[in-house]
Amino acid sequence: MNRAISLYRLFAGAAAFCLPIALAAFPHQVASRPADQAGQSLWSFQPVRKPPVPRTPFEALARNPIDRFVFARLAAKGLKPSPPADPLALIRRVTVDLTGLPPTPEEITAFLGDRSPGAYEKLVDRLLASPAYGERWGRHWLDVVRYGESNGYEQNHLRPNAWPYRDYVIRAFNEDKPYTDFIAEQLAGDALAKGDRNVEAATGFLVAGIHDTVGIQEEQGTRQQRANDLEDIVSTTGAAFLGLTVGCAKCHDHKFDPIPQRDFYRLAAVFAGVRHGERPLGPPSAEQERQAEGIANHISATNDSINTIDGEARTAVLRKRGVTANTRPSVSARRNEDLFAPAQAKFVRFTILATRDGGEPCLDELQVYGPDGPANLGLASTGAQASASSLLPGFAVHQVPHLNDGKFGNEWSWISATRGMGWAQIELANPARVNRVVWSRDGAEIPRFDDRLPTSYRIELSLDGSAWHTVSTESGRAGTSDYVHPDELRGAMTEDQRKLRDSLRAELDKLKQDYARLNSANNAYVGQFTKPDPIYLLRRGDVMQRLDAVSPGPLSRCAAAATDFGPLDDKPEPERRLALARWIGDSHNPLTARVMVNRVWQGHFGRGIVGTPSDFGRNGEPPTHPELLDWLAATFVTERKSPGQSVNGNGPGVDPLTRSIVDYSCGWRLKSLHRLIVTSYTYRQTSKVNASNPKGQAVDAGNLLLWRAPLRRMEGEAIRDAVLQTSGKLDRRMGGPSYLLFRYKVVNVAIYEPLEQYGPDTWRRSVYQQAARGIHDEILSTFDCPESSQRAPKRDSTTTALQSLAMLNGSFLIQQAEFLAGRAVQEAGDSPASSIRRQIDRAFILAFGRSPNVTERRGAMHLITKQGLVALCRALMNSNEFIYY
Repeated sequence: MNRAISLYRLFAGAAAFCLPIALAAFPHQVASRPADQAGQSLWSFQPVRKPPVPRTPFEALARNPIDRFVFARLAAKGLKPSPPADPLALIRRVTVDLTGLPPTPEEITAFLGDRSPGAYEKLVDRLLASPAYGERWGRHWLDVVRYGESNGYEQNHLRPNAWPYRDYVIRAFNEDKPYTDFIAEQLAGDALAKGDRNVEAATGFLVAGIHDTVGIQEEQGTRQQRANDLEDIVSTTGAAFLGLTVGCAKCHDHKFDPIPQRDFYRLAAVFAGVRHGERPLGPPSAEQERQAEGIANHISATNDSINTIDGEARTAVLRKRGVTANTRPSVSARRNEDLFAPAQAKFVRFTILATRDGGEPCLDELQVYGPDGPANLGLASTGAQASASSLLPGFAVHQVPHLNDGKFGNEWSWISATRGMGWAQIELANPARVNRVVWSRDGAEIPRFDDRLPTSYRIELSLDGSAWHTVSTESGRAGTSDYVHPDELRGAMTEDQRKLRDSLRAELDKLKQDYARLNSANNAYVGQFTKPDPIYLLRRGDVMQRLDAVSPGPLSRCAAAATDFGPLDDKPEPERRLALARWIGDSHNPLTARVMVNRVWQGHFGRGIVGTPSDFGRNGEPPTHPELLDWLAATFVTERKSPGQSVNGNGPGVDPLTRSIVDYSCGWRLKSLHRLIVTSYTYRQTSKVNASNPKGQAVDAGNLLLWRAPLRRMEGEAIRDAVLQTSGKLDRRMGGPSYLLFRYKVVNVAIYEPLEQYGPDTWRRSVYQQAARGIHDEILSTFDCPESSQRAPKRDSTTTALQSLAMLNGSFLIQQAEFLAGRAVQEAGDSPASSIRRQIDRAFILAFGRSPNVTERRGAMHLITKQGLVALCRALMNSNEFIYY
């Protein structure tokens, strides 16, 4: 089975992005067309030109140039715009779109009562200034970049420190960070603001995807794992910022778009120094250092107390055997310590020369310590890397990375493939002084295995991995007669000693957890940066068929960007990523602005002007309004020259085709773009298909030309958040560690179990839940929350029976319906004669923002009489009016 998984992994990495091409039937002339000629005819590679704003028959309705471009397409098809939406529908639409939450009754009352000319524009500005805006639009971006908080693959362990990247994204949207800065910080935030955790966290973009943590000892396997990581970074960068399927050029020149195979590897070379893992975001504070020192001293004292008890019991056992206790005990399966004079080292190697039973040697952990602190320098989480002479094949629980994963026990161990010998090595993240190595074969609290135990060994140090010197061996240890099994040791203790030892051990475990938590307080899963690997062109994408070396560079056929990439082979590693970020963010790059403008448009209308938001290539859909797309892209990029605010908040004046000039320029600012879109008449139309516009449905049933506003269903997160807000239980705390919507435990692989009940710690906005890959709760999964193992540039909107079951019978909805009923009772007041009527009215206002009509009130009274107020509240939150907008 493990062999099959390994073969599948190797095959999938090489073939996943080639399979769609292999299945597609493409004309011979397309396959043989030179890439540069193909680029000349690909619309998205052409420079962005700002077209003139057209005049239309519907000038009186137009609010800004967006409307004129849309109206021109409608007029060409003999269509016309629909009437404006009613104020209640409009405030609900724009509030959900910009914040992901429905408007509160108080907000609705205030808007409906504001008769001033700029009431709607003031509403838009308030929503854009709300912290909820970043939570809403940050979630959109996290879909695009495949953000998840677990590793994926077979083990799928959680990443508890991935959340700083999520918080960076939300913060960037709320601060209205220029999009060019947003790009640069995600690709090279460590180079732009070293030590600024709020910026360095942005590089979580690079490692937000899946990562295989199962060790593969064969060279082909390790090469393929590395190639998979780089392919994920390259493909996501190309799709998110450029709207191109760059990954399709991994095995050959792109069959449809002007992307030569070499370009894929030029981009891979840009990221050749990026690796998955955590790193500190800034130094620890003085208070953290003080606390760490106190905990370290407490750990040392507690260890001494435990060792004293163990030593007394060990002496008693050896006395019974007639063996004199040696100052240096024999090797033990559970824990062995080798002390030596402090020395500077980058590499620590443990070479086994013999085992007790002659079997293949086994180690579950190889720890490295220095005289300058109690921290294990050899942990993978600190950037240290494990390697070994060989690996016994066929066992998922025995892998090389287990040597320094911080987990103890046989289930987290390494076994050599050679009987009686082998070596294991730790390469530290940085050279350091070391003076102690701690190693174990089965370091669990209650060991179960003592076979394969090394008895003859040497420990060596090196600064360069070539010149080694020995610092310790088994010399001086007692022989096998001195070995005491942990069960025998415990049996030799008195009852009081056992109780005291158990209490000390529990205290020690807590102290170690506190120390690890304190040390990792500044850590985040935002990538590690090392010396770049050499990158080679691969024949057919095969990691074992290397051709010539490739230098870092951008897409060669997208020559419109003016940024000079320059030679980067000998530059510091961050310079490669920073150069790419500047090339992508160049205002002359024809793709960057078009792609982002299209994403924002899709967020407001449910469909982009280009229906394939991450594929602006020949296999993607052509734009429905190409002139509008280019006008928006040019407007988005252009820096604003004139100060002041217009009636729609975008600049001075009113309109270029009426009385005066308006500067609609956005200067790469997304909030200005949002404001421009949502203040257009196109956005403010009714979504109803009515008699006033009879031709629309017949001519354009899909509403691609936007003759009416689209009626949309809220995403899974918005539905869940709306339920919590309506019930009065939504916790608006922002940021910080994620909360869990499942129970989590690890038995080699991660195991996720659903919750039966949801407590207050789970009532925060859904963007803050721990986004484990493949794991969703009953609301998020059924309402098409995407699987974060893959990029999700747009979401599906399905209709299934499971949705009805989750909304009507799910434990979360039943719980929140009870809270809503309690809120309705409390806020309705205590008028005995009309209490039920008032409760019904209040429940409707909380759920829909309006009072019930006569028929609805009559039906609600009947339902409450038969089944109670909770049943009515469940019905309200299950209605289309609640989840559609």
